[in-house]
Amino acid sequence: MTAPLSSRTENPSQDPQRELDPLTAFEDASGLALDTLPGPQESPVSIVFNDTAYATVLATPDQLASLAVGFAFSEGVIDRYADVEAVDIETSRHGFRVRLRVAERIARRAGSQARATLSTSGCGACGVQEESQLLFGLTRLPATTLPETTTIAAGLDALRNESAPGVHLALGLSEIGEIMTVGRDIGRHNALDKVIGASLIAGNMPALVMTSSRCSLELVQKSVRARIPALATLSYPSRLAVEVARSCNLTLINCHRGKRLELLSRGDG
Repeated sequence: MTAPLSSRTENPSQDPQRELDPLTAFEDASGLALDTLPGPQESPVSIVFNDTAYATVLATPDQLASLAVGFAFSEGVIDRYADVEAVDIETSRHGFRVRLRVAERIARRAGSQARATLSTSGCGACGVQEESQLLFGLTRLPATTLPETTTIAAGLDALRNESAPGVHLALGLSEIGEIMTVGRDIGRHNALDKVIGASLIAGNMPALVMTSSRCSLELVQKSVRARIPALATLSYPSRLAVEVARSCNLTLINCHRGKRLELLSRGDG
């Protein structure tokens, strides 16, 4: 019979389970200075084309040039890195402003499809005004060989080694599993934009992108737009993401948190 609460021991030294259980009491960090906490930074980052404001996203404020270039490309405002004449990063009252210097025709394009609302760190498509913007850049990718399982294993090891509290990771990998680019951000879509932007700037797209997050439509859309042939995610993609990946001939792999590999869409056909 279970002893009543009043008769149970209140001495933690007499209760080994209680000693091991981290949920028996709060670890009080409420008085710690913000700059001593291990969590990621999050700031408003405004993306501007010349003098045309396009969108403000909430993001981890580093790799800002890569973020802005990747975001502009994924949105279809630019078609190549050569469309960007210069990138200026400025501080604003509460965050940062990244100004892409572009030809006037591109600035007009940006003005015609500017985001209607703030994009939060958890949403990659907030504020788009038309469904066509959400599905921009979808095309059928050419057939290519499937990634080697050794490449996936190398990516999983890298995700573990590069992990940090509260931060999503996106890795750009070569065909043999070499890490080409790393994107870190509080937003999973921002992390992928940082990989795409850095790859555009370097002039070399990865053969595989691996993300530490769940996979919804916008990660598939960004990968297809960048013509990256394969995308691997740690958790299960949405059904819409799988449907679009299959339609676009994108290899989509669910890694089940590193426990097993499941091929949901194959790009070798």
